[in-house]
Amino acid sequence: MKTYKLTVNGKVQGVGYRNYAMLLASDYSIKGTVRNQTNGDVMIIAQGTPENIAKYIDNLKVPQHRLMKIENIDVENYASDKVYDTFKTVY
Repeated sequence: MKTYKLTVNGKVQGVGYRNYAMLLASDYSIKGTVRNQTNGDVMIIAQGTPENIAKYIDNLKVPQHRLMKIENIDVENYASDKVYDTFKTVY
């Protein structure tokens, strides 16, 4: 099990991107959190197998509809002892 911090840039707030990230997380058995950042980015803490994380990130890059504009997803290893049991939005 690996944990990554994903920072998503673009038009990703106010367009349903956090919900989209949650739906995809369910599809790929990803656990963790998603939250809006004050600078307009979305931050995702994603925990899962490396293979499922890779598929998750590939799909996060594809906009769900024309109002979403994903410019970049920065992926970093995230050192954490925490084991997530769900994927949820943090406010």
